Amino acid sequence: MIALLHTGEVHVERFEKIIKKHFEGLDIRHFVNSEILDRALKSGKLDEDNFQREVAEIKKAGPDLIICTCSTYGELSEETEGVERIDLPIADYIVANFSKIGVVFTAKSTQDTSNRLLLNRAKIQGKSIDLVNYDCSAFWPFFEEGEFELYEKEIAHKIQEVEDEVEVFFLAQASMQGAKSYLTHLKKEVLTSPEYGIKTIISEWLAKKN
Repeated sequence: MIALLHTGEVHVERFEKIIKKHFEGLDIRHFVNSEILDRALKSGKLDEDNFQREVAEIKKAGPDLIICTCSTYGELSEETEGVERIDLPIADYIVANFSKIGVVFTAKSTQDTSNRLLLNRAKIQGKSIDLVNYDCSAFWPFFEEGEFELYEKEIAHKIQEVEDEVEVFFLAQASMQGAKSYLTHLKKEVLTSPEYGIKTIISEWLAKKN
């Protein structure tokens, strides 16, 4: 069984569709804990105790693999045995293929962890990169209020305004994935973690299993 830890109910359907698109017959269970993200946003600090309690509860269900889909808790996922972070595979891809990277975020709690992830992967790859941050946190309330279309359109509009400043755009949160549908004409690549991360992590897990 593969367990996915989300920080919002809205992500359940998103990730269910991705997994069904690429893999058949997998036993998937979704776990949602919105409190850990809410507290991180309000306090500026990770709710490590709540996160670890949630992981402990998930492990009681006996999963073979746990994937945390929240970028804010990516570093903590890496530090927690048995938990994979959703954005690590796409970070490796971005660093390997681009040098000037636009990091777009709407939750400020994601900014530093996403930057550190890219810089750490660059160090591992022996490559120098330049990060340009695009703060779209003004649009986060739209997501919280369920105004997903407006949320995605505003992110897309921001990217359109700065298209020429970087080589690639990294949408640092799973919630931002839908903005890509409004950027199909963009000359620069716009990359997100959900689909790439799921394909990579589960494929590697299946390869080891077999």
